[in-house]
Amino acid sequence: MGSRRCSRRALLTSVGAAAATAAAGCTAPTKTTQSTTRSRSSESDSDAPDPDLSLSGDDRWATYGYDGGHTGYNPDASSVGDTAVSVWESGVDGIYTLREPAVADGRLFVGSKQTMWAFDAATGEDEWKTYLGGMAHHFAPTHRDGTLYTVSKQGAGVDTGASGAVQALSASSGGKLWSTSVPATSTVAHDGSRLYVAAKENGAGYVRALDPESGDRGWRFDVPDADRSSVTGTPAHADGVVYVTATLTGGDGSTSGRLYALDASDGSVAWSVGTPGALDVAPVVTGDRVFAAARDGTVHAFTLAGDTAWTADTGASIYSRPTHADDRLFVVTVGDVVALDAGGEEAWRAGSERTQMTGATVADDTLYVGGEPLFALDTATGDVRFDLPVDEYHGAYGAPVAAGDALFVGVCIKDQMGARYDNYVRAYT
Repeated sequence: MGSRRCSRRALLTSVGAAAATAAAGCTAPTKTTQSTTRSRSSESDSDAPDPDLSLSGDDRWATYGYDGGHTGYNPDASSVGDTAVSVWESGVDGIYTLREPAVADGRLFVGSKQTMWAFDAATGEDEWKTYLGGMAHHFAPTHRDGTLYTVSKQGAGVDTGASGAVQALSASSGGKLWSTSVPATSTVAHDGSRLYVAAKENGAGYVRALDPESGDRGWRFDVPDADRSSVTGTPAHADGVVYVTATLTGGDGSTSGRLYALDASDGSVAWSVGTPGALDVAPVVTGDRVFAAARDGTVHAFTLAGDTAWTADTGASIYSRPTHADDRLFVVTVGDVVALDAGGEEAWRAGSERTQMTGATVADDTLYVGGEPLFALDTATGDVRFDLPVDEYHGAYGAPVAAGDALFVGVCIKDQMGARYDNYVRAYT
């Protein structure tokens, strides 16, 4: 069984959907930081030649969670290995919130404050930036067929009814193709025919389908089982079904969860099932299972017909989407990283004193976990492969994504007490 300790200083959880208001990002940097720096990690030999990425245009991480089921596993990416060598670092103005970037067609895309940025994924050189008119840093972008779909929102919070917009941009130039007003509470999902985005209005959550070519509004699914509700996890999709996790709030303030399976063509409910714990994070769909991780630390596995396959209790709160690879589900809690096998039994547990975990991804046989620090675990054993602490006074790494032979991650860093955070995107190999 693997075991690790990240650091001595505890950092309060700030990635829960309900707590995404002020803690969703780092504060604005003290200076303009648009330059790109080629660098190496402290683990590498200072006399070694500069590392290079061997990315092709086909290497990609094009949407939240990598695929429509949000598995967080890129089977085409190679493992960085037992040492992570920093290849480039590019500064991002504004507020960088540690959400997943997207990588496609040789570019890396990330939202910061009210701007969407595009960088050359191999070199880190900035290619374009587009002002979106609302806060973009809460939401990972989605790329498909040369178009980048973005979400922006007025105000700092995610789980609010504040106005917002889904916008389509040219991935090559950043030019705006269309914009549709939606009080969004999630990233956009794209199944090839429709876009799906969660939203909130008058205290109630819903999911809206949009036309990817025009942004025209399609069907709308309103969460039916409570007067107050929210949908903050990005909808998942597979085989003509859209899976939605919702949190329901009772009149006494108590919360519970419900998973809905919707017909992708019209939004009608095929089935739904409840959970005692609130469902704040996106569902994970793979093979013949749908996984829903609840805020109370329980993980629920359902069949594609909505029957319960198993339930496991991880023992601590969950605020980020699980990751699935090789018949194992990897769950990041506020206390540990837990690997569950196909039957829901614990395969290993890797301890952590850190409670801020911004996301995880699998490439090859390695699980990468963002937070403070950024670390990598062997997927079979939970043993530590590398551990990158924050290299200044304070900061945190975001949700890492893997494409080609590279690992891409956002990071907020400040060099002394009282300073504001500077915000970067980094590439490792």
